Amino acid sequence: MIQKYTIKGIRRFNDRKVVERTKMMFKVHAGGSDVISRYRCPMDDEAEYFTLMMGKGSTQGVNVKQRIGGTIVVELPRLASECDVRLCYAFLNAVMKVHRTARIMGEGEKPVSLSDCDAEEQWHLRRKNMAGIIHKGETMVLAGVNKNFYLEPSCYHHDVGEADATSAAFEDFALLQSADSGRRNVMEEKCHVTDEEEYSTIRVVDNSKDVFIGACRYVGMMKGNTCKMIRFETFCQLMDGESGFRRMDAAQVLLDKMDEKRWSELFDKADGVVRDHFRKTFIMRWNTDISNHKMVDFEDSFENFHNEGFYYDWSIWDFKNARVGDLFYMIRTGDGVNGVVMKGILTGTPYEDEDWSGRGRKVYYVRMELSHLIHPDKASLVLTTDELTAAVPDFDWQEGHSGEMLTDEQADLLGRLWEGYLKRLHEQLREKGMTTAASSKYFKEK
Repeated sequence: MIQKYTIKGIRRFNDRKVVERTKMMFKVHAGGSDVISRYRCPMDDEAEYFTLMMGKGSTQGVNVKQRIGGTIVVELPRLASECDVRLCYAFLNAVMKVHRTARIMGEGEKPVSLSDCDAEEQWHLRRKNMAGIIHKGETMVLAGVNKNFYLEPSCYHHDVGEADATSAAFEDFALLQSADSGRRNVMEEKCHVTDEEEYSTIRVVDNSKDVFIGACRYVGMMKGNTCKMIRFETFCQLMDGESGFRRMDAAQVLLDKMDEKRWSELFDKADGVVRDHFRKTFIMRWNTDISNHKMVDFEDSFENFHNEGFYYDWSIWDFKNARVGDLFYMIRTGDGVNGVVMKGILTGTPYEDEDWSGRGRKVYYVRMELSHLIHPDKASLVLTTDELTAAVPDFDWQEGHSGEMLTDEQADLLGRLWEGYLKRLHEQLREKGMTTAASSKYFKEK
């Protein structure tokens, strides 16, 4: 059961000041750990909605909802960690400090005590909730403040008492919430893997970065443009014992980038369904002479490039062939330097929308995540359309629709050309004593 506290008697709720006071009070219990307040989209009857959590230690956080009319509801979830419970009580006490007229009530409009003993009782109830889930013996998905936790009860029964099993489950639940910090969260895709199955969930990894692999039926291991699709449990068995592999729960793992030779050995050893030419490559076009996406908009992207959730939506001609995870290159044409200005992956399925040119055509768009961004008029080295034409002469790099799909042979040639370009660019930066981060005026890379 979620414990709810109702706060009344506040004319103007000063949420910022209350949160700051909460942080000060909570340091006593958390040893100075960071408290995060994440503001969320309010519902129809809410003026404001945010979740309080600790950077490390929270499982489900503390939800604070300010209703239209002034009433504030504080929710302590049924599987909140001890840190969450302490944070909730710090927040409620901070409300009383900032707003002297506040009245805090529990279930049935009854006044509540905010002592350490009351907080301990709430934590005891949540330990009982977790113990009950483990005792039930069924695998369950527990909603976390950042990520769902796939609890397998059998993992918490081996030669330990109930108290230790419960503590271990809470520790794993909390650890998962901050486990992917600085890692790439591998996208979920749908793929027809075998003739016996319908479309299955798959997460594809290429050993280019440290990653968090969420729940899925298959993990796809990439070697070049070949994908070997392996059942999740088989993948875990394959990776067991590797230094960069860690299982977070029954369905989710962490995997660090490893030596390419070792990755290749594991790829060859793995038992799975092989698909050659797995990723398709699309050429997007940006004609700055006619596009409604202006250079000032493009330059704004340099400021937003590393922001969480940053993306582009762009028109795609061969939309029927596109799927999540496919590659794209953006070619700038028109007045100025012509060449590659973006590279990345498709992160959504194509959708029909209003024609950007205003001519009433049937136009499809797709969402894209950028891995590289180059300013054509400021960068000293650009992969130009002249170079592209020389390397891949059977494709028109200057004219055509945005979102044309390359053949596998064309994509392979372009990929090798791009790797050579990046190598030259990085060497040039090193010669100038610059890092890629220092060159942010014209080059961005993830």
